[in-house]
Parts: sequence; C-alpha cells; structure tokens
Amino acid sequence: MSADLAVTSSAQGSTSTTGGASYFAGFWVILLIGFFIHWAIDRRRHGHRRGRPVELLFLWVMVFGGVYAILGGLGHISGASHRLAVNIGYTPSMFQWEVGWADIAIGVLGVGCAWRAMRGQWATAAVVALAFSYGGDAIGHIMTWNVHNNTAPDNVWAIPSDILQPALAIILLVLYRRFSPRPVPGIPGPRAGDQQAGPDAREAQDARSEQGEAQRSYQPGADGRR
Repeated sequence: MSADLAVTSSAQGSTSTTGGASYFAGFWVILLIGFFIHWAIDRRRHGHRRGRPVELLFLWVMVFGGVYAILGGLGHISGASHRLAVNIGYTPSMFQWEVGWADIAIGVLGVGCAWRAMRGQWATAAVVALAFSYGGDAIGHIMTWNVHNNTAPDNVWAIPSDILQPALAIILLVLYRRFSPRPVPGIPGPRAGDQQAGPDAREAQDARSEQGEAQRSYQPGADGRR
C-alpha cells in the first residue's frame, strides 16, 4: 500500500510515528468491522450460505482496498504530494505522478470486483496486479529501511499491509473459485436464482452435471433398441 494520506508532524517539523501506524491500522480495522457487519446482515436476510463469508471478505479486501488505493493515489497527484513523499522518507519528485496513477489503476481494478459479472477474469487480473504492485512496494520499503535506514513511519508501517493484503487476496480468490459453481461444457449454467444464491448454487450445478454425464455415457444396444 504505497499510497498514503496520513501526515502528522511535530512543531519542529519532524514526522510522528503515529501517522503511518494509524493510517494502515485504520484500514484493517475499518475493513474487518465492515466485513463482520456485512456478513451479519447478509446472514440474517438470507441465512447461512456455504462460501458466502469467503466471498464477502474477498470483496472487502478488493473493493474497500481499491477505494483506499484510489484515495492514496489522488494524494500523490495532488498538492499533498510533497508531504506524502517526506512522510514516506523519499525526496519529492514528479515520479509521484506516475505512482499516483498506478495506485488509482489498482484501485479501479479492485472496485470493479463489486459487480458479480466482473468476478471472473477481471477479479483474477485485479488480484495479480495487486500482488505484483504491492509485493514490489514491500520489497522497496524493506530495502530502503535496511540499506538506507529509512525509518519514516509510512515506509515502515506500509510493509505489513503490502505483504498481508495481496497474500489474503490470493487465498480468498482461490477459496472463492472453489466454492463458486463451475460451468460444464454442454450443460446449461446456473439459473438466475442460482446465480443470486452465489456459492450455494454449486450443488444444483453439480446435480445437473451428473445428469448430463449419465445421458452422454448411455449408448443404445447393438440391435438399435434402447
């Protein structure tokens, strides 16, 4: 999570360590609270549905994380770019303009996962982009910390999120795919009601798949009679 909006300085102009900590910790606190509230409301309305918690947590990691990335990216291309660079321990430069738009692009990919129709290859691409972008950011923050002793708050506190968020997104995407219904060639896909039901539709899809396979494997006798 290279993009950052948290800037807190003392009267002497030195950066406070609480700024980075509160920004990144706040992201995870809001994400978890939002997820549990969303899950509770969904469970009360629709009851227990297999794989639904995985789907909701994946959406919060990607969609809410995408909103956070967009806000951070806007900070890098706005008048706050100088303060952001100082708070990360970097020299302000026009490279922030490119970093800002890269964060915005990652955010747009994440927000797009909110639409069910875009949770196929779009979601996979969003997770891949997130993993490479934030994974690279984590390596950079670690290197500047160890090699250049960069202990600026937003350099140090970015490291846990840069590692945890893409790792969690990858795990949740794999689990979400496992719980989601799989289309079978030659067999009609889930009905509209099944799609609304989400991962629970897999049982109905599997039943139709077994029926179709049984029909294809049945061959007429040698005399042409069935």
